[in-house]
Amino acid sequence: MAGEELERESLVHELKDEENRSRHPTPANQSVVGSGTSSPVPEDHIEDEILGSRTEGEMYLGEISGNPTRSSAYIFLLTLAIGGLQISWSTEFSNGTPFLLSLGMSKTLMSLVWIAGPLSGVLVQPVVGMLSDSSMSSFGRRRPFMVGGAAFTTLSLFMLSWSKDIVAGLLASFTSAIMGATQLLAIIMVYVLDFSVGTVQASARAFIVDNVPIHQQQVANAWAAVLTGVGNIIGFILGTMNLPKIFPFLGNTQFKCLAVFASLALLISVGFACKYIKEKDPRFDVHLREQRVKRRSIPDFFRHTVRGISRLSPQVRLICDTEFFAWTGYFPMLFYTTTYVGEMYYQEVIHAREPSAPQLTSDEIDKLWEEATRYASWSLLFYSLTSLFANLILPFVIAPSYSDPDLTKPSPFRIKWLTLPRSWMLSHIVFALAMLSTFFIHTGRQATVMIAVLGIPWAHALWAPFALIAEDIARIKTNVRHPNFERFEHEAGIIMGVHNVFVSLPQVLSSLASSVIFKFLAKPRGEDDDNSIVWIFRLSGLGAIVAAYLSTKIKTPDQLSEEDMMFDGLSSDAGSVDNEEAGPADGQMRISREV
Repeated sequence: MAGEELERESLVHELKDEENRSRHPTPANQSVVGSGTSSPVPEDHIEDEILGSRTEGEMYLGEISGNPTRSSAYIFLLTLAIGGLQISWSTEFSNGTPFLLSLGMSKTLMSLVWIAGPLSGVLVQPVVGMLSDSSMSSFGRRRPFMVGGAAFTTLSLFMLSWSKDIVAGLLASFTSAIMGATQLLAIIMVYVLDFSVGTVQASARAFIVDNVPIHQQQVANAWAAVLTGVGNIIGFILGTMNLPKIFPFLGNTQFKCLAVFASLALLISVGFACKYIKEKDPRFDVHLREQRVKRRSIPDFFRHTVRGISRLSPQVRLICDTEFFAWTGYFPMLFYTTTYVGEMYYQEVIHAREPSAPQLTSDEIDKLWEEATRYASWSLLFYSLTSLFANLILPFVIAPSYSDPDLTKPSPFRIKWLTLPRSWMLSHIVFALAMLSTFFIHTGRQATVMIAVLGIPWAHALWAPFALIAEDIARIKTNVRHPNFERFEHEAGIIMGVHNVFVSLPQVLSSLASSVIFKFLAKPRGEDDDNSIVWIFRLSGLGAIVAAYLSTKIKTPDQLSEEDMMFDGLSSDAGSVDNEEAGPADGQMRISREV
């Protein structure tokens, strides 16, 4: 009891000290708040950064603007969980649909099962964002959700991949019920898997936003995109291998072996990120303690989500609207690519057989479908390589929105007119053209080339919207005390949760539309001339065209600065206001636009 009293007294003193510092900042702190940048950081030792050390007297303004400049090693560890998570995603993308079809599910039912992913974005990820924003755990705000989500992801992957064996063992005496029970267990585990993955994704994305300064938001999200590409490549390389033959002790099917590798990768990556990246203790943050009272119950979720949508800044709302139409096309690309290429390969093999050849047995047909799935994994591998290559190249050629002139030198390869919004717009056009090219694709190789090209828009999808949203969150946080910015939502968890709603709702609509198309156009597995997936791809290109149009309206930092000055009744010709004249109340960050 004595220890608890001492801890309580220490907490009270810490809170009072923090309040006093915020109300009566020292001259050194005034310069930090006024400029919106952190105090000078000592020589960058990765050990100091990893342990979360801060310079004495350093003033932190919000979660972003007060962060010191991070090293590459720090950002790598910060984003590592995203890469590990992507291996789990790639396992589901490459083997999920073929596995469900192998259980005897129709394509119509299968498309409805995949609503689990969008529902995770609509329901789970915003709740995770809200709860993590108000978490008072000494372990941090985001890390508990990352660890818990990783544990349930591992459990659901094993249950899903072993569902046939589990049901067969439990219902050995009821053979007639085995197929239906297996499908039911698989459906439940798909929902648990997607909800768990959504938990890790929402908390990991907010984890990135919280821990890097504004001028490194594009860099951090580019790192996340690169690690996502690496995760995809690892997952799809494993998918092309005959894993049961190489690792028979992991399971007798490809899906079982992939589940083991995906689980290990996720647990290791989340473990490293949580061990070496230290979050601020929310128990000693007055603002977070107040927010905990306001958001202490899950029923507040709907109210805060609606409030968050209404409080989005115009820039973030435009990005979310663009995402809505873009994801009507991304959803079919992610979940039906393996089936599209695999069916094309299967039909090529069947048509190449001699007419006099004996009919294939059921075991031979199953083996042929496994071979077709591995062939389709090659197309996903090329797609991932394209995405990774694009993510490595784009940061060097795209002009950054914000930069710190004291820390960053302009890249000689940058194209001045190619801003991130423009590059994102071009990626939507590439996606639309690729989807429409299905009118002229008739072989597996042609389909593989088309899927590989889709790596370019997918590279942008993993980077552009997150970087643009993070930059605007940082801009609002920097000016949060200014009357013009008080009306905008600035909590990273809430905004990322709302963003996931705009990403997930179009997936629900796309899944429902796909089920209708499958109902009328799909044929039994293995039959020729099944064009259902092809027409889904073609229609998804229309959403990309709308997304391309909306992305042309996203404003540059210069345009946003002019709007901010107009709010203050200033002319854009008057130039920028000096921070010393503006005072700490305005909290304007001095950021230069690199040209």
